[in-house]
Amino acid sequence: MKRGKYQPYVAVGVTAFCVIAGAILLFFLLFHAKDVYGFFSMVAHILRPIFMGMVLAFLLLPIHRHILRFLMAVTPNATLSDARNQRFLNVLAIIFSMLFAVLVIYILLAMVLPQVYLSVVGLVNAIPDYIESAQEGLQKFLEDNPGVEEAIMPYYTSAANSLETWLRTDILPNLESVTSSMRWIKESVLPNVTGVVSNVSAIVIALLVLLKDILIAIIVTVYLLARKDIFSAQSKKIVYSIFKAEHADFIVEEVRNAYRILSGFINGKLLDSLIIGIIALVFCNILHFPYPALLATIIGVTNVIPFFGPFIGAIPCALLILLVNPLQCLYFVIFILILQQFDGNILGPKILGDSTGLASFWVLFSILLLGGLFGFAGMVLGVPVFAMLYNAIRRLVNAGLRRRNLPVQTECYFGQAPIVAGHQEENTNE
Repeated sequence: MKRGKYQPYVAVGVTAFCVIAGAILLFFLLFHAKDVYGFFSMVAHILRPIFMGMVLAFLLLPIHRHILRFLMAVTPNATLSDARNQRFLNVLAIIFSMLFAVLVIYILLAMVLPQVYLSVVGLVNAIPDYIESAQEGLQKFLEDNPGVEEAIMPYYTSAANSLETWLRTDILPNLESVTSSMRWIKESVLPNVTGVVSNVSAIVIALLVLLKDILIAIIVTVYLLARKDIFSAQSKKIVYSIFKAEHADFIVEEVRNAYRILSGFINGKLLDSLIIGIIALVFCNILHFPYPALLATIIGVTNVIPFFGPFIGAIPCALLILLVNPLQCLYFVIFILILQQFDGNILGPKILGDSTGLASFWVLFSILLLGGLFGFAGMVLGVPVFAMLYNAIRRLVNAGLRRRNLPVQTECYFGQAPIVAGHQEENTNE
């Protein structure tokens, strides 16, 4: 009896405490945003192998499921009745999926890396010739346009005089005597050499740390694939323990839809980009474009970015070809336009289908927003993430309309039809 008497006061006190604590927390976050960001950045850096393992497990999960389904289909039912045999098949599916991923990566690297290396080496060796041809073209252009030459030559003369002054005042005096040269080397050159050595050491350490993170990520991937059902069941237990049954059902269903959208988009986009890269490699060789492997790699990688990807990849490729042959650059631009039309109208819809359900405006909006906030990762994941949010909001809006006995079709809200008022009048007449 006494407990029920003071229960409202306890509820008010707990509510007031939560409000005050929330206000203090908000004040701390606003006035210490830099420290909070640094803390979360440090935590993200520490958990980087975990995140890498989660991404790898997410990408391998469809392959693992197909392999496991195949193994269970060819295994007799009497054998499957034993739980230990099912666990053994799950381990086999994990091993085969990891081997499949390693095989795909090895094939891609074996096909692409040697040609890309040769293309880059050839490009570096050809740069002096490109610079010389560009200078000759510039000189010829200035000879044919004396007015432009008169406007540019003062700036060129000023830059040349500045360079000559720097050589005479800073470099040559230090090389006049052995003592001054040694002092100049000790005070100017050696610190730079030390910086180069320290930078090389930092790169080596970063590579070792990356290898360590990759090893941990592989272990995390295996663990997640092996216990994915347990983690799923535990997550559902938490959700149903906190929310009402109907709300928990909605959350679980939205998580499934989110996984369907994200998985379908990412895996489909990776396959689409691989096919586009192969097509680009074949046609770049047929059309005798320079550095075909390098061009195809850039086109395939940037194609992962929706909407803007083909254009982002085409710009540096077109500039490379422009240095060699301007006419081939024009042919390359035409080829990219045809390839983009093929990908956008035929190949992409066949592979991706309607996995996101977003209109073109929201695709553009999500890429610009999340790309501006999170860079390359935001441009790649912006469309599926925004599609998940869009789908959740759409379902919430439709559920609210159904509770009020209002139509959910968008066509019913075109124009100035008094839907809500008419609905209220019908209820009043009843």
